[in-house]
Amino acid sequence: MKRLKYSILTAALLLTIAAAAQAQNKTEQEQLTREMTLEREYDPTVQDANKVNRLPEVKEPVVTKRPIDYSPFTTPAEPDKEITTLPSGNIHTNIAHTKKRGYLHFGGGMYMNFDGDAGYHLIDNERGILGIYFTHHSTNGDVKFTEQYDDFVSSLDVENYSFFVSPQYETTRKAKLNDNLGVLKFDYAVGENTRLKLGASYGYTSFNYYGYHFYQQPFYSEDTTANQVNKVFHIDAGISGIANDKFLYLIDAEYHNFNQKYGWTTLNAGIRENHITGNFDFGYIFGATDNSRVGLAGLVNYCYQTPPQNNPVPDFAEFDYEPHSHLSATFTPYYRMSGDSWNFQLGANIILLNADTSTVFVTPNVNLEANLSEKTVFYANATGETRLNDAHELSQQNRYIDLCNDFRPSRTWIDGTLGIRSAIATGAQIDVFAGYKSTKDAIFFIPVSYGYRSDMAYAEIGYRRDFMAYHTAIQQDAALLHAGAAVRYSYRSIVDFSLKGVYNQWNITDDIKPYGMPQIELNAALTVKPLAPLALDLGYYLGTNRYTQLFGAEMKMPALNDLNFRASWAFNDMFGAYIRLNNLLFKQQEYISGYPTQGFNAMAGININF
Repeated sequence: MKRLKYSILTAALLLTIAAAAQAQNKTEQEQLTREMTLEREYDPTVQDANKVNRLPEVKEPVVTKRPIDYSPFTTPAEPDKEITTLPSGNIHTNIAHTKKRGYLHFGGGMYMNFDGDAGYHLIDNERGILGIYFTHHSTNGDVKFTEQYDDFVSSLDVENYSFFVSPQYETTRKAKLNDNLGVLKFDYAVGENTRLKLGASYGYTSFNYYGYHFYQQPFYSEDTTANQVNKVFHIDAGISGIANDKFLYLIDAEYHNFNQKYGWTTLNAGIRENHITGNFDFGYIFGATDNSRVGLAGLVNYCYQTPPQNNPVPDFAEFDYEPHSHLSATFTPYYRMSGDSWNFQLGANIILLNADTSTVFVTPNVNLEANLSEKTVFYANATGETRLNDAHELSQQNRYIDLCNDFRPSRTWIDGTLGIRSAIATGAQIDVFAGYKSTKDAIFFIPVSYGYRSDMAYAEIGYRRDFMAYHTAIQQDAALLHAGAAVRYSYRSIVDFSLKGVYNQWNITDDIKPYGMPQIELNAALTVKPLAPLALDLGYYLGTNRYTQLFGAEMKMPALNDLNFRASWAFNDMFGAYIRLNNLLFKQQEYISGYPTQGFNAMAGININF
């Protein structure tokens, strides 16, 4: 009750401040990889190290989405679904681009929530930029648990349930997160037709395993206070240009090193991972109006993991982890052409994968966009890819996963979408679409749940404390059929409204649920600017019919139901302030099963451009 009173008083105080404050203006929402990018500044030449498509000149048909701020900080990662509810690297307030060289943003609020961004262009002219950027967000507040898991597990036929230890006697826990990323970027025209790109970044993230654990364990206890640490060092270099006005070229290379401080306990070292990526695209332009192009693009990924070196019980099965590596190479021959009202690309991805057994498979790489009328566009695309499911990639999807496993690469045979976009009235657009995706060894996250542990090997290391609230990944062949529609309406510079709904239908080999994935999604955003310096933003997300698995049984998770508000005031082009209210429906959310997010919370901050 006291906490509720303090929350209401804090919210009232922040709302008062908001009358004279504002949040910075928004940029369009982007889904960016955190270890490689910042919200607006860092745009490396090399794409995600696990994606196979590198033909950026073909315009990809997308629905413009308004950015929405969701309850942040205790959410480790977003569900990998059609609409991203909490994009990596876009958790805190976006920074609007200005012509000034530097920016500084800082905000703080309830639950010891803090976030900030800073950046400065040492060089910024018509030839390119040299910039340095930093981003931070952290929390150190309590989250509440419910009895939903206790009730579910007690209903199962689990042997020796009396040994099951859980937060049933602990209604709240402290969720800790300290996430930092520094980036150095150089992008410069070194000649009339040549560009050079260089970049480096370092990410440091510490967090605790505060979630609900699903163990029965007489010999060891739970550790929710020690901080796990993930570190990522990344460098990349690339050159691109055009020779003799006909030959296009792009060559990129990148390297990243990922390491985790601990294994299953603080007595065990974490894994080490090295990842090397090479990327190229060579093309020749021809045709009467230079509107055609043939070329060959390629992407090579090599990943090597090293097991922990100082395990206290080397022969114990839990630590039986061997070094392993994965290699994939994708070659994409393509033909591209365009006309006054259409763009077309015909290509194929020839993918070589060295996993348990060497595999070669071919997927399409086709894109089409054509004007059916002055206001209506038809689009279709089909492609495929392989994902190595390395430790770095999986840690971005779910921070709390046990990384000491050799997960098989995922192979997507086809990922296609077709749709129609149309301007139905002045300021109004509609997009109707449908798609199909088929993947072998797709990843689905579930909590680790074990039965009674009686192995006396634990006696060799004494009374042990484990990071018990781990997740693991199960891999299944899965097909996804989805369909949906999106609308957007803008009235001058005063009102901007968008709404998108998607229905997802999964078909999985072992007839299991698509754990963590919602079946129905609704994403809405409304921006109103009643006065020139004032902007009011309202965002809403709904995700229903999600499931998880415990002790082999399927459990339905509560729907995601998130309503948020932000008010911003721009004093001038240099200074602004904002207030943000999250979880206005006072719902208990779980983006990751067993890891509740914060309840209602408020934050206020400032933005300075210089």
